[in-house]
Amino acid sequence: MIFKMKYAYRLKILLLFTFIVSCQNKKNQDIEIENLNGYWEIVQAQNPYGKNVVYNINTQIDYFEINDSLGFRKKLKPNLSGNYKTSKAVEKFVWEYRNDTLRLKYKTPLDEWEVDVLRLNDSLMLIKNKDNFLYTYKRFEALNLNTE
Repeated sequence: MIFKMKYAYRLKILLLFTFIVSCQNKKNQDIEIENLNGYWEIVQAQNPYGKNVVYNINTQIDYFEINDSLGFRKKLKPNLSGNYKTSKAVEKFVWEYRNDTLRLKYKTPLDEWEVDVLRLNDSLMLIKNKDNFLYTYKRFEALNLNTE
């Protein structure tokens, strides 16, 4: 009888441990890291007090590229010919899923910071920084001035 109780107790501990580990490794199925690749433009920024800044026209866009667990972001200026002027500054990051959220950990020679990607699909991205500012991005679409 005592053997069965010890066995049942150990089984419960093992099941609890398995449950905790599986919850920690769960990733948000709505966020696929591959969707981050490409050109994004900011649409809106919201501070933690509810004030919104809407960006109707953007002179810069962000280009993201990932490879395995590493990635980078660059600022680009699109021009009317469909090309981009780029800065030499590159913000490198590593990414990971943490607490059901995609986290980007940036590191440059001057600074380090982290942001959480709360939502990411092929056309929309929502990012939150450590100061609880929310940034809404949409997939960048180049102007088509071809009238033919």
